[in-house]
Order: sequence, then C-alpha cells, then structure tokens
Amino acid sequence: MGIIDERERLAVLANSIAYFSNAKSPKFKKVFDRAKEERQIEQAYKPEEAQTVKQKRIELYSKVAAAFGGERSDNGNI
Repeated sequence: MGIIDERERLAVLANSIAYFSNAKSPKFKKVFDRAKEERQIEQAYKPEEAQTVKQKRIELYSKVAAAFGGERSDNGNI
C-alpha cells in the first residue's frame, strides 16, 4: 500500500504540472486510478476471490439474460 501511496503522490505532482496546464478538460483518472491499482494488488494476492466475483457476475448476467430472453453459454459468451 505504501508503493501505491507514493505512486499517487507522483501522479498528483505530474498531473498538476503538465496535464492540467495543457488539457482543455483534464481528468485525474487518466493519470492515476487508485481503485484500479488496489484491485490489481488484491487480485494478485487473492486470485480465488476475484474468480468467485467473476463467477457470481456470470450467474447474475445469465439470470438477467434469461429474464429478457437472451441466451449465454456457461463461460459468459453470447
């Protein structure tokens, strides 16, 4: 988590110096997305939880598709 904090500080600095001075409509997430970084670290240390969430989403999508008349295979593809 310390590495993520350091990267965030560097991103803020780079963002304020270059991006905001040059962009017409700057977006901070283009420079640094903390939530995405944290998800990547959590998935690296707990891949089985990420797989469980993915499986739950596939099941939910299947239920929604069935409710609206669509069909999907077991792996989530149409």
